Amino acid sequence: MSTAAPVVRPLPAARRGTWTFLHGGARRTCHVYLMADVDATRLKSARVDSGGKLSYVSLLVKAAADVVAAYPQARSMLQGGSMRPRIAVLDDVDVKVLFDKTVDGERCVVAGTVHAAQDLSVLDVQNSIDVYKDAPVDTSGPFAKVKQMQRLPLPIARLAYRAAMGNAARRADIQGTFSVTSVGHEPVRAIFPMISGTLGFGIGRIADATLVRDGQIHIAPQFTLSLAFDHRVIDGALASEVLARVKDRLETWELS
Repeated sequence: MSTAAPVVRPLPAARRGTWTFLHGGARRTCHVYLMADVDATRLKSARVDSGGKLSYVSLLVKAAADVVAAYPQARSMLQGGSMRPRIAVLDDVDVKVLFDKTVDGERCVVAGTVHAAQDLSVLDVQNSIDVYKDAPVDTSGPFAKVKQMQRLPLPIARLAYRAAMGNAARRADIQGTFSVTSVGHEPVRAIFPMISGTLGFGIGRIADATLVRDGQIHIAPQFTLSLAFDHRVIDGALASEVLARVKDRLETWELS
């Protein structure tokens, strides 16, 4: 048994964004989770038809944005304290997408936002995602605000984050009307994300599975789609309807 003392170091700057997110809002959200299995046959065909340009994340972002746009309650955000809660209904559907990055040797997750995704084509959504996917986390690119937040002392970062979250429009710009997290690059079935907004979708690994169509057993690509929702804003019936409609759009996808 080793008697060596553990190495103790300050929280890395790259981890400050996640720390601020958790302590500035996500831990106060009343999370409830739903999940559904999605037949990805049409999505795989859409990727082939696009010449490999489209990712499963961009397809989900577009499908979910179109569905959420049709539900004012689902594109609402809670603001104000516990003594005076208010609901702000947003016109646009901004989508927060999470990216796995390495900053100063430290692996971390950072977020980019696809603005007004309901008005974009899926190819435009993909182009927006690619800007973030290919960019370093520095002071001059699309992650400039993330880098600035990482450099702030934790108490100041937390105060700045909470101040921004007090305004629904700024909150949507930072955290999205909903968020999308994917663990599809690993053999992991599902992820249940923490959220500071009203909705958050999670994508698991796509793998061949048996399913029944028209009474016949088939082998088809399938993945688990999860939905986290803030129970203070919407109830399970509406959240289930949103998830079911997103599932339907993904399973009946047509690339225009």
